Amino acid sequence: MAPLTMGLQISIDDGELRDVALTRREHHAASIWIDGRQHRADLRPVGRGFEVTLDDRTERIWLVVEQDVVFIHAFGRAWRTEVVDPGERKALQSDQADLATAPMPGTVITVAVEPGQQVTIGQPLVVIESMKMQSEIVAWRDGVVERVHLRVGDTFDRGAGLVGLAPDEAEAA
Repeated sequence: MAPLTMGLQISIDDGELRDVALTRREHHAASIWIDGRQHRADLRPVGRGFEVTLDDRTERIWLVVEQDVVFIHAFGRAWRTEVVDPGERKALQSDQADLATAPMPGTVITVAVEPGQQVTIGQPLVVIESMKMQSEIVAWRDGVVERVHLRVGDTFDRGAGLVGLAPDEAEAA
């Protein structure tokens, strides 16, 4: 199986978006390209934190993740980073703004909603698994589930439609 490369953009401390690509090589190891420069990276859990190796430097770090924001404490400093998936951002700005799409290829593990169900922002819609990691896809706004595109056990490619939302009646009025 060929390695999967994910292209993202990262903003550090509300700075400019920087292009980042990540390719997993082994269990914890990856190649990461930041602004076109390749680095060897490895992230391993250690106690309540992590140990990160970037090229030849290894440091203990702590991470807190809140949706697309990651707070990092490492190298004696703290950063607030925002992770942006350009494909997701483009879909949200297009006619597909009412469709939750897959951020990466994977398998549906859990479907938490059904058509006609009212949902609120942050409510779980589906749980997917990709590269042995589970991700919860949540409602990005209040609405009514219009359509669930896949069932538990179905596989999908990046960008596949997962759940469609329609505005709730109170919002549409």
